[in-house]
Amino acid sequence: MPYQLILPDIGEGVVEAEIQQWFVKPGDAVSEDQPLVEVMTDKATVTIPSPRRGRVARLLWKEGELAKVHAPLIELELEGEPPSVSREAVGAPAETPSLSREAGEGEGGGGRARALAAPAVRALARQLGVDLQAVNGTGPGGRVTKEDVNGARSSVNGAAPAPAPAAARPSAPTPAPASAAGDEVIPLRGLRRKIAEHMATSKHSAAHFTFVEQVDVTELSRVKDRIAAAAREQGVKVTFLPFVVKAAVAALKRHPELNAVFDEARQEIRRKRTFHLGIASATEQGLVVPVVRDADRRSLLDLAREIERLGADTKAGKVRLEDLGGSSFTITSLGALGGLFATPIINHPEVAILGVHRMRPTPVVRDGQVVVRDVMHVSLSVDHRIVDGHAAAAFAYALIGYLEDPNLLFMELV
Repeated sequence: MPYQLILPDIGEGVVEAEIQQWFVKPGDAVSEDQPLVEVMTDKATVTIPSPRRGRVARLLWKEGELAKVHAPLIELELEGEPPSVSREAVGAPAETPSLSREAGEGEGGGGRARALAAPAVRALARQLGVDLQAVNGTGPGGRVTKEDVNGARSSVNGAAPAPAPAAARPSAPTPAPASAAGDEVIPLRGLRRKIAEHMATSKHSAAHFTFVEQVDVTELSRVKDRIAAAAREQGVKVTFLPFVVKAAVAALKRHPELNAVFDEARQEIRRKRTFHLGIASATEQGLVVPVVRDADRRSLLDLAREIERLGADTKAGKVRLEDLGGSSFTITSLGALGGLFATPIINHPEVAILGVHRMRPTPVVRDGQVVVRDVMHVSLSVDHRIVDGHAAAAFAYALIGYLEDPNLLFMELV
């Protein structure tokens, strides 16, 4: 029998991984520790090496498919063992393990099949109280769709939904737009698919409410420039972001209801005593959120170093698994592209996210006079199921107070 390499546990809470890239093909000789495949989870991209020497017999998954943890990934003919005839060797296509079975469940096993559904669909089913196991999936490969879940909910609650008036009913489902010559067709996979699933889950589950206010950062700009000049001598680049992180931590200490995550399955709010802040970072592949651990214990220079390191590693695709996940509050900023303001989407399962926007000279009234000041907007999105509007506004104004008067912020650093 060929040796089967299974998909190992590669992170807390990870149950599946997308096959990103195979580095070998059937018939290739492989050495111990040679990279075999790159897989992507919700938290990181991981390269899995070969634990043994041998020859590739079969690849059990195609690039872009989702493999369950503990499911076989590849079959190897080990050195010193008689070869077996693989399907690739005789020109027949390899069989792909079914995603509808639990990892490790045999064809004739008596275990209950696990429904195939995206995370957003699973979240919808939990919210509506629908058992996915009892739903017939109409999507590709039997995948359960949101429409399937909503239809099952309607059946459980009684008769099927009343039909719409004839004038409002389409005569047939609207077909997908056809591809025209020259269109670029890009499969939704990899990091972009993970982002799509994560954003859909957040938008569907959280009741988003966004509070926006402007901030006069004139004094903060002066302080930042003075500190940045001194920090350059130590090889540290200081931006506004470390100040925003410190201000956010100080405000979170006063309003701990925002430093929290919501466990929907258990219906529990978990207020965090640690301050692990996510910093949304744009990459060529999409948005990644590395985490600054123990932000409350770091100096401004230490924060600046860590933020710069995380940003560089993320853009280079070298971010470590331990730098991802576990945050309880996220900050997102597009810098010069930040615009006037936006309504950021909460980083599920957190309950709040802070958007920092473009700073620009702006006429404002001070002491009855129109003067030009450095002004930017901050936008705070919260899950209105967990955080009341008053609490969100109170947090925002506490944050603004620290940013407008850096002396208060430095008092918090002592």
